[in-house]
This record gives sequence, structure tokens and C-alpha cells, in this order.
Amino acid sequence: MCLTCGCMDAHLEMGEANITIDDVKKAADENGRSVAETLDIMDRTVAADRGEHASEYA
Repeated sequence: MCLTCGCMDAHLEMGEANITIDDVKKAADENGRSVAETLDIMDRTVAADRGEHASEYA
């Protein structure tokens, strides 16, 4: 994608460390979930983690 670089193209591969929607789909499939469920889990996990590791999000 680039769900992470800001190019707004979820399927474009840019570099080695950026995350694509295809990566999210692979994770969803591995966990028996949909992409939407996986993105929701990611959002909730980040929200919970911010409380314990706020400096990592600065």
C-alpha cells in the first residue's frame, strides 16, 4: 500500500517497511478474520497501547 507513507494508495508497495492492504489481508486470513475486523483490532490495540507507551506515539 502505502497505508503508512501517506500516498493514499493502499496497494502500492513503497520501500521495505511500509504496510500494504495486502499485508493486512494476509494477517486477517491467518487469524480467520476480515480485513475490517483486523483494522478494527489494530485501532483498538493502538488505543490501548498509547496509555502504556505514550512516548512511542509522539
